[in-house]
Amino acid sequence: MPAHDFQPGREMSNEVDAKTARERAKAIAEQRRAERRNRKRKCVVCGVEESDKTPLTAHPEGIGPACKDEVTCQGRRASMGR
Repeated sequence: MPAHDFQPGREMSNEVDAKTARERAKAIAEQRRAERRNRKRKCVVCGVEESDKTPLTAHPEGIGPACKDEVTCQGRRASMGR
């Protein structure tokens, strides 16, 4: 290996690059977590967004969130299918 390939200070530059890459990755991950927290949940049966009027609970078959009032949910689904 030739002696001129060694560049003093190059190791420090790699450490700085790695640090900035980690910080950038942390910022992206935090942004994605915030977006996930703020996203509205939707009923898997009728597609309505969760609100105070339409609270969602776990679907009995475990396929995702569903409206608490099953009769109203089925009515919305039927009216949307027309």
